[in-house]
Amino acid sequence: MGFDPQPNEANGANGANGALQRFMAGRGPLALLVVLIVVSLVLICMMGALLLRSFGGDAPAAGPTPFPDAAQPPAGADALVMGMSDSTTVSVTLDIPTTLLLKGRQFAVQTQSIAADGIWSPNLESETTAVWIYGTIINYVLGLPAGAANRALLESLAPGDAITLSTRGGHSIQFVFDSRRQAQTTDRNVFSQLSPGITLILLGNGDGERLVVNGRYVVDESTTGVSAGRVELGETAQLVDTQITVTGATYVPNRPEAPPGFAFYLVDFQIQNVGLTAVDANRLQFVLSDELGNQYARNPVASQLGNYPPLTGFLNAGQSATATAGYQIPAGLVSSALRWTVERTDVGAQVQVVIPFNAGSRGGQGAVITLESAAIAPDLTSLVLRGQITNLDSQPLVIAEGDISLRTADGSSYLLLSTNPAFPWAAPPGQSLPFAVTFQRPNAPTAVFTVLNQPFELSNLR
Repeated sequence: MGFDPQPNEANGANGANGALQRFMAGRGPLALLVVLIVVSLVLICMMGALLLRSFGGDAPAAGPTPFPDAAQPPAGADALVMGMSDSTTVSVTLDIPTTLLLKGRQFAVQTQSIAADGIWSPNLESETTAVWIYGTIINYVLGLPAGAANRALLESLAPGDAITLSTRGGHSIQFVFDSRRQAQTTDRNVFSQLSPGITLILLGNGDGERLVVNGRYVVDESTTGVSAGRVELGETAQLVDTQITVTGATYVPNRPEAPPGFAFYLVDFQIQNVGLTAVDANRLQFVLSDELGNQYARNPVASQLGNYPPLTGFLNAGQSATATAGYQIPAGLVSSALRWTVERTDVGAQVQVVIPFNAGSRGGQGAVITLESAAIAPDLTSLVLRGQITNLDSQPLVIAEGDISLRTADGSSYLLLSTNPAFPWAAPPGQSLPFAVTFQRPNAPTAVFTVLNQPFELSNLR
């Protein structure tokens, strides 16, 4: 006896088979495959996260802020470790600031961190409390409450005013006021760590702007030592990311552009930018000083008379230049050596170059010159000068025609008519040389007669 399915069962089986065949013939398998792939990826990610947690290491969240993420740094965490390469790290000891001294007012310093979005809005209840951004150790960034007294204090700062920051390690860091400006609360340039200094920000104005004061770092010579930045003529000095070498110096006593009683002094030097960014020549200050500490600023007229042009503009990365810095100094200056100081005004770093101020550089340091007489000739058109030169040096002294001059206060230079002996004059070591010169008579009642570096003022000429 055979077994025949019931009509209803047969119809149900045939319907199920038909539906499966239609599903397999359409897009159903593709959709099912996509769903299975998505579910698999989700399960893999969940298992990976659980696996990382099992090792105790959550992946750090990336943020735009360069500062350490620590609301309150642990008591023992006083080192910032910054990666320098794949295999090298440099540990920088972090000395926490504790007090800020500003024009006689002292602020206690708290430590806070900046948010990852760069917005810094700390709450300070006391006007005598400042807050320091944890990790800012090149340019110290501090905030002050926006009270009327603090605003008046920051607005009263003038160039040269001292700003002192004391640290937990007992150090005192000195700054001087440099600039003041208004900045947006979203301006992240105030947190820049490119140049040593201090930034004071007035907090809590609520108008979208903040008063920002910048101070320039002052090099502590008692700890660094001046000799560390002192070189001799011809030696190379390192100044931040530039290298400077003085190649020569020239004493020029007889230029008509120089006022009576003064001479020009020209310093030739080479400078090279060994950094990665351009250097602005306006941030370099060149000062000449003698052994008594008298300083002589650069003279634009003298600088144009050198062997090379003055240093101007920008010095690009890797670029080098040869330039001349000219100065106006007393014609009778007595100094065994001159100091040429170059300072980076943006960071306060400086170097000194010691330049011998001898017979070769100023024209007869060991010469004693006396003027015995000055008389107007009978024809009233010329002036006769007589004197003597004594060479106290161990080397022969040679004087050329360009080493003597007669000038008046208006800068006029008068013609040399005759001389006895003829040029060049030669004075052996330890001996004296008498001389007589005749000049065109000046049109002014007074004039300055100069031999080498020694000026003589003449009067009653008219």
